[in-house]
Amino acid sequence: MTPAAAWLRRLRLALSVLLPALAALAWVLPGPTLLGPALSPLLIVGVMLADGPLWRFLAALAYFGVGGSALPAEVQSFFGSGWVIGIGLWVLSSVILSAPWAWASRGWRVVLVLLIEAVPPIGFFGWMSPIASAGVLYPGLGLAGFTLGLGLLWVLAVLARPASTLNALTLSMVESVVLSGASIWANAAYTPPEPPAGWIGVNTHVGRESDDVMAEVARNQRWINQAAAAVAQEVKAGAKSRIVVLPEDVAGTWGPGTAAQVRAAMRPGDVWLVGSSVLTNRPHWDGRYLNAVVGLGLRGDAVLFVSPVPVPGGMWKPWNAEKSYTAAYWWEPVQTIAGVRTWASICYDQVIAWPWLQALVQRPDVVLRVSNFWYEPAGAVAPRVEASTTAAWTRLVGAAVVTAVNRG
Repeated sequence: MTPAAAWLRRLRLALSVLLPALAALAWVLPGPTLLGPALSPLLIVGVMLADGPLWRFLAALAYFGVGGSALPAEVQSFFGSGWVIGIGLWVLSSVILSAPWAWASRGWRVVLVLLIEAVPPIGFFGWMSPIASAGVLYPGLGLAGFTLGLGLLWVLAVLARPASTLNALTLSMVESVVLSGASIWANAAYTPPEPPAGWIGVNTHVGRESDDVMAEVARNQRWINQAAAAVAQEVKAGAKSRIVVLPEDVAGTWGPGTAAQVRAAMRPGDVWLVGSSVLTNRPHWDGRYLNAVVGLGLRGDAVLFVSPVPVPGGMWKPWNAEKSYTAAYWWEPVQTIAGVRTWASICYDQVIAWPWLQALVQRPDVVLRVSNFWYEPAGAVAPRVEASTTAAWTRLVGAAVVTAVNRG
């Protein structure tokens, strides 16, 4: 190998790691919401520049490792555990997500790895998926945009691979021109939808649920008062608020007492959608909870939405039948609320691709983005990744977003 060839090889290997790391930083550092999804295809460029399975693995590890680097601190805040568990989860999840990329030496393999990491079991941890870039490139096109996005990622893989033949490169360049033209047209034609009139999301500041019954009654009254004040402000400004969206699990364990507190504050004709923990009555799941959204004022106290994937290890604990949320509801259907096709993305569901594929198939008009960050310090990464992923996927679906977040 000549000195020039050796230098070029070292440069290529350096870029194979640096480009995915740069893309990961775009997800986790402050900046435009869509920057992370827009730069996520750099993971594919890095993998294609890599030399052999080990370097392809390292390229992916740079992406998922940098992207998950805040996990130890945030796991410690959520679990109240030491750093060892957080570091272990960070390393384990990064390795699991990086391992399939060692095999991704061709364009079709890249697409297959993307799909494998979008669905269970790996899909339970499949955050920062480059598939989300389809929402940046082909907004409003739904399944067609999803297909075009995968096609463009395939073409990118062929163009970035040094060993591609001249015929393959020529064909891929033609395809890239066509797909790029479709992207320009889709973005020019897309107008971000607004939530329907009268729909408001309420951000609350009441921290986490406690085990003290009386303290929990007082806590519930605080977020109810905050919601009622937000509604009153909207009404004063001339809006006719009807649908009030509240954060994930803001009500804690749902029961008749909480329902009565909420009804006492509701205006006639309004509907409140309240994030709650609801005991499931499914056979074989007694004693476990649903991470749910309960609707009041529409059809009584109805459980309208259930998270397909409560936080693995934190809320969903398959090994602990007594203190766990259930992930038995793996399909979340769209519900019609006040004549509007509505779907909810509940906290952790926002960062992974699999629940968004359900929304993509069903094409809701409105997505409820409900989260609970009582445990997050200022500047935490998880809220940014949730917001970025939600922004990209809802653009692809063509849905309006109503956001409600609880903080400490």
